[in-house]
Amino acid sequence: MKNRNKFWIIISFIIVFAAGIAAGILFENNFLDKKPRRDAERRSSVRFPTLDMMADELDLTAEQQEQLQEIFKNNEERLKAYRNQIHDQYRTLRTQLKEEMDNVFTEEQKAKLEAMIEKHRSERKRRPRSSTNSKGEKR
Repeated sequence: MKNRNKFWIIISFIIVFAAGIAAGILFENNFLDKKPRRDAERRSSVRFPTLDMMADELDLTAEQQEQLQEIFKNNEERLKAYRNQIHDQYRTLRTQLKEEMDNVFTEEQKAKLEAMIEKHRSERKRRPRSSTNSKGEKR
């Protein structure tokens, strides 16, 4: 009789444990937002419509579509130049920040920081990139 009671007690603990794990997984998947949303995802509702979308919804003529295509092309070049300028400024600022931080760290801390940075870079390289650009168009 004692063995039978022990058996049911053990089974009960296993069932309660499994139910706790299942509840935890469901809670985490449905209620916790572990990853911060990217800006593009947050702005998705105000994303600028594509030329195809505008052509369909606004009944654009072929001439209008060509004009808009040219406008998009010209602005894409300007935006690319602006993006490159911003990246250069960002790179300079990041270099200055690192130099200031290096003045605070010991040699051992600097080495650990470099290892942390390299680990982060390698993890980013392993992540698959999205197959769409910020406009929702395929790359």
